[in-house]
Amino acid sequence: MLSRRWAARIVLITVLFMPAGLLSLAGPGLAAARPGGMAGRAARASLAAGPATAAGIRSAARQPAPLVASSGLARSKRGLPAPPMTSAMLMANAAKQIMARAFLRAAGNHAGPGGKCASRACRNGLPAALNLEGSQQPQQTDYYCGPATVSEMLSQVGVKVSQSKAAGELKTTPGGTDWSDSRGFPVPNTLNADQQRNAYVAVALPWSPTSAQIRTYENDLVTDINRNGGAPLAGNAYEVPGGPHLVGHPENQAISHWFDIRGYSNSGAITDYEDSVHGASSIGWSAAVPAYSALSSSTIVNILGARGYDW
Repeated sequence: MLSRRWAARIVLITVLFMPAGLLSLAGPGLAAARPGGMAGRAARASLAAGPATAAGIRSAARQPAPLVASSGLARSKRGLPAPPMTSAMLMANAAKQIMARAFLRAAGNHAGPGGKCASRACRNGLPAALNLEGSQQPQQTDYYCGPATVSEMLSQVGVKVSQSKAAGELKTTPGGTDWSDSRGFPVPNTLNADQQRNAYVAVALPWSPTSAQIRTYENDLVTDINRNGGAPLAGNAYEVPGGPHLVGHPENQAISHWFDIRGYSNSGAITDYEDSVHGASSIGWSAAVPAYSALSSSTIVNILGARGYDW
């Protein structure tokens, strides 16, 4: 008898190669739940019934999710788990990860054990460094980092959306832009609604990400920046005193901040990003923040710990 793990893999692989256009990944009524609950079973049944199409992947961001607000930060992330994820989003991310690994293998023919892209050697067919066009813009209020990030990202894929329009779509409040809420995952949902180049999904990270999670982030980064003409990623920073901060951010403060990840160097080991704090008159320390910066990807992933990224 097949193990559950191998049975799940066979179902997912079968789904990916079924004819397109049958059903989307999950229906609009799917509620937030653990993968093993009733909603999890519904999501698996929906995926088994139809392929992981781009439309199906996008649908995951519209499923109701537990509230993870941008306000009310602790001054330490120690022990904080990754934000809870819906079954639909977990499955959408799994489907996109398979597509990303196939893209990386096709680029380089040096896949690691198990057919996975386990080292930078498998990305030999891709540029060692690549950036999307800079689109940094100062956020218009001290809580508009989410709208500014979305506006910057859409500009990089040829779509013009103002910060005020993005704020309305994101349901941004003076408390900021949530990671997730009863409407789903606001940032990937808005990005998916406004462009067709990339189907965005959310990846949640714990306070202390593993080396495997760092490698996965690097693979996701290199994939999105190269695939289909290139698409940026959105990072949701959770900075705490004594922990790593984005360049120019005051290290004695707890800060929640969305930012545009626009490229990489050293085959993904370095992340290039832009920061909407630069030039923002409503933020007292904005003068110390460059418009464009680079940090090691391991540092970026640790900054994202207890939140995550959208890719």
